[in-house]
Amino acid sequence: MILPRLALRNVLRQKRRTLLTLLVLVAGYVALALAGGFMAQTFQGLADAAIRGGIGHVQILPVGSLESDEGQSLEHALPDGEAMAASLRKDPAVLEVLPRIAFMGLASNGTRSVAFLGTAVDAEREPRFMAISDRLADGAKAPGGVGSRWLSTDPAAREVVLGIGLAKSLGVAVGGSLTLMSTTPDGALNAVDVAVAGLQDLGLKELNDRSLCVSLDTASALMNAGPARSRLSVLLRHPEAAAQEGPRLARLAGSGVEAHPWFELASFYRQVKLLYFAIFGFMGLVLALVVLLATANTLLMSVMERLRELGTLRAVGMPPKSLLALLQWEGAMLGLAGSALGLVITLLLRFALNALHLQMPAPPGTSHGYELNIHFVPMVYLGAFLGLQAVIQVSAFFPGLKAARIRITEALRHV
Repeated sequence: MILPRLALRNVLRQKRRTLLTLLVLVAGYVALALAGGFMAQTFQGLADAAIRGGIGHVQILPVGSLESDEGQSLEHALPDGEAMAASLRKDPAVLEVLPRIAFMGLASNGTRSVAFLGTAVDAEREPRFMAISDRLADGAKAPGGVGSRWLSTDPAAREVVLGIGLAKSLGVAVGGSLTLMSTTPDGALNAVDVAVAGLQDLGLKELNDRSLCVSLDTASALMNAGPARSRLSVLLRHPEAAAQEGPRLARLAGSGVEAHPWFELASFYRQVKLLYFAIFGFMGLVLALVVLLATANTLLMSVMERLRELGTLRAVGMPPKSLLALLQWEGAMLGLAGSALGLVITLLLRFALNALHLQMPAPPGTSHGYELNIHFVPMVYLGAFLGLQAVIQVSAFFPGLKAARIRITEALRHV
């Protein structure tokens, strides 16, 4: 126990230098911990947006549909998607199955036609599990000031929910009417008149300018789809098991289908995740370098000031490896104190920043911002501590090596 006591005495000997080093360690810990909490919030928000935006936890698709281009509506489809969905709903791991039809066509207001990307959904089941209410535009956003609503569950109703950009291009408001035109599976052109039930803000300008949503009954009338569906969005009772449940659900659904977990289909989520890892990884390297240099400088100056003391310790029989261990103990104590102070400051800053309800600007390509809410992630705090401690031990190695190599006679003569 003599080495920890000596290390503590040496750390406390130069209070000003120790304080400056601790400030560097605290700043590094706080930066890493807050960045990790911010990343966790971003990834969670993107994951929720992808899952509740229509992907679900697992998607059941026809084999090869992701690699091929669809020349006409339902060219690649599940022939009896409704029966397949009913079968999957019986599985105990499945919370719900939402059939969907993806199609393309033209929307016309009588004088102008605009190309659209359409999605047909179950009008009754969709609002229970997807972020429908979050995306509906309010009266202030909707032209004419009429509040938006979701699609009617009446099978005879022919309604559409438009992206706000598409509605603006067509000059139509809630309560107006449009004609939707698309092709049937055999290539024939068909049309159906629909009423505009509401407008939606999907967060991306490109989607707002082209997207619309109709019920499965309306899509069936437009495309003569029958029971065919483009894909099935499966919601699981245990979302974390999406990767493991996918292959089993594909086998349960039958032949000619494949299953993909949500993170394989959410390309925006993957791209943002890679970007954040690159940015904060570079920031972590810079912080590690700063901590390395600051700690090494402190310990090296401590060694140079204590040459006679270290020489005396060697003269009374302390082996070189014990001097190396002594410097490692000093670094460990600095790291422990810096991480403890950093943890306290991080928790206080996190509480203060979240209490302010700061609004972050809209990310590139999106139409609205979000509220800052730094997550509490224990593994991030532990990782920041272990990372700083590892860097400090490396920085303490070189001063410790110098202390271990000193000659006793030269150290005792040092002034």
